[in-house]
Amino acid sequence: MQPKPTIFFKIFLELGVKSMVPFLSFDQRSIKHILDNKWSHLIDKDFPLFYMNEDGKNAIDIALENNQLRSVELMIDYIIRHQNSYKYSNLFYKSFVEMINKNIPVLKLLKSDIF
Repeated sequence: MQPKPTIFFKIFLELGVKSMVPFLSFDQRSIKHILDNKWSHLIDKDFPLFYMNEDGKNAIDIALENNQLRSVELMIDYIIRHQNSYKYSNLFYKSFVEMINKNIPVLKLLKSDIF
């Protein structure tokens, strides 16, 4: 039995104001569990789960580097559902062309408020 993923939705100052999601983005099973709709009541709208880190990368970039295409799809669906604002378009500046080249569906992303 898996524990509730509450710890993964929090920001940790010890990690340089990061959540745990970028560290787990290389593992599809972990991302699938964390981003499941059954945990949506734990999400705090004031603290987004996906954002640019100080190194200019985000969890999507890390998942793409590790060829975790299904994880990227799950992250896109989450971002559209919970962070659907133009403020988060910067998450896709570096990776959008790569996502198209790797046949990741981007139609929902293009129809969202993000672009």
